[in-house]
Amino acid sequence: MKIALYLLFVSSVAWAQSPGKAAPANSAASSQAAASAPIPAAEAQALNELLNQTQAAAEKSNGDVARLHIEKWKADSTSKQQAQSSAASIRRNLVNAVPDLIQQIQAAPASLSANFRLYRNLNALYDTFSALAESAGAFGPRDQYEPLAADIQRLDQLRHQLAERVDRLSGTSDAELTRLRARLSAAASAAKPVTPTRIVVDDEQPKAKKKAKPKPPQSSSTQTPAQNSSQNPSQNPSK
Repeated sequence: MKIALYLLFVSSVAWAQSPGKAAPANSAASSQAAASAPIPAAEAQALNELLNQTQAAAEKSNGDVARLHIEKWKADSTSKQQAQSSAASIRRNLVNAVPDLIQQIQAAPASLSANFRLYRNLNALYDTFSALAESAGAFGPRDQYEPLAADIQRLDQLRHQLAERVDRLSGTSDAELTRLRARLSAAASAAKPVTPTRIVVDDEQPKAKKKAKPKPPQSSSTQTPAQNSSQNPSQNPSK
């Protein structure tokens, strides 16, 4: 998960810094430069010692596996073929993969991905090597099993030391990610253009309508003459 987050960090930094298409390349270059940057002297010495021990362990393990006589084991043909295939795969890893991964770390000591690749390879090698050692203990002579058991124990120690180093590098990468995000956020806020406020003035505002005044109610004293004559027939002159 931390590796996935680190790779996402590299791509997100490139995206956030890019006004166009030139920034991702600059960000990738800066990330590569940080990985290949020199490390403190004490850390460099500890790393060199760890890598030298890993290389030495790989060479010794390769020699011990080469001295196996699997064809003489007291096992069925299927078990012998499987053990021989595992032994060949282990030797290829010890001779080719391990030295190549060590060189990648030497070229970029602070690279989290390079250190993690070696750690992952040692884990896979440990699983296959352990199964071969168990087969040697079950079907082979004691003098072939004991060197493999010692190799397995040493390989286990080295992979745990490398796991601690990967964990430290992950913590450093997390802290750097936090700093870069804060720096990018501050830079984005400083570079953000201020949008002027637009005020619209409307001179042709609708005039308010005048309210009609209510008519006063007519009282009985203001009746018309026609109404008075109709209401008092005794005053009609025709009668």
